[in-house]
Amino acid sequence: MSAAAVLKSSKRQVLLCPGPVNLTPHVRSILAATEMCHREPEFIHLLQTIRAKLLHALGLDGRYAPVFFSGSGTAALEAAVLASLDSGRKLLVVNNGVYGSRIALAARIHQLGLTEIRSPLTEPPDLNRIAAALKRDSAIGTVAFVHHETSTGMLNPVEEIAALAKKYRRRLLVDAISSLGAERLDLSKLNVGLCVGSAAKSLHGAPGLSFVLVSQEEALRVAKLKPRSLYLDLAASLKTQEQGVTAFTPAVQLFAAFHAALDELLKEGLRLRIARYRQRAAFLRAGFKKLGFKFLLEDKQLSNTLTALWLPKGLAYPQLHDRLKRAGFVIYAGQSELKGKIFRVAHMGQLLQSDLKEFLKVLKEIKESIPT
Repeated sequence: MSAAAVLKSSKRQVLLCPGPVNLTPHVRSILAATEMCHREPEFIHLLQTIRAKLLHALGLDGRYAPVFFSGSGTAALEAAVLASLDSGRKLLVVNNGVYGSRIALAARIHQLGLTEIRSPLTEPPDLNRIAAALKRDSAIGTVAFVHHETSTGMLNPVEEIAALAKKYRRRLLVDAISSLGAERLDLSKLNVGLCVGSAAKSLHGAPGLSFVLVSQEEALRVAKLKPRSLYLDLAASLKTQEQGVTAFTPAVQLFAAFHAALDELLKEGLRLRIARYRQRAAFLRAGFKKLGFKFLLEDKQLSNTLTALWLPKGLAYPQLHDRLKRAGFVIYAGQSELKGKIFRVAHMGQLLQSDLKEFLKVLKEIKESIPT
């Protein structure tokens, strides 16, 4: 069977995984219809327009510079990690999940100075330990952490960690890959120097395009850094994109699709997008509670974008996943020590209320079929 036949015969899948997400019909149509050369004026105009619209949509006009990478969120994250330290300085990673560990791994691979403050996956970061580390070690130049820890659905205390970084005069790097567009995050007020994002989650773009938002102050420092990577050199990419070009061949179709997604975000407004996500999360969680599912985290720790639930006794994850997929819904497994113990339901992207209701209906049927 040809690839076209496979796609045509496939049932629509409602993606309840934390990226990629379901796209609107308009964004999907732009993705399929775009063909242009990245060295021509039309792409240069597209790039500059996207850079301006992203800042405007997030309320960051004139305060940050976006730097795009053709790659998943991890590409932009690694670029930000490499650019986060001056020579001889250390990165303090606040780590309470799989994606916090990923920041630390990037630092280790590139042999950067590293200190970790680890907490269990189901617990928020220990602010006292962070403060003690910053007070004790003057070599720490940057504090890095994940705003929304996607492995558990925990929303980490960004304001409190930012306050500590400000108090001890350290740079702040925030992984907001799965929270930008869905959570309140005032980068300028929090004095965030580097913020990592992805087109393919709560901003409703296609997968394979990510970016770093660099504060104006940090942009001046980054420009002076010696390269630590070829493709992931933040300074080089910032310089070329400010000039309206890209250092390497970009994923042209993904830029065009993201342009359309940003138009939709601007039309809706960031506040209403966040409110819609909050309402969606509340609807699903009320349904989960009614069905008797137990939450991994306390209510106060939960984000607007993902809910982690304990697998009920007698129901293995592969069985739950496969039955839901046959009904048209794709969920996500647990990671690390939570693998085989929980399942995750993300509620990002173009989801209809009818999708959510049908999902809860199918989930109820599956749960009621578990042998007692």
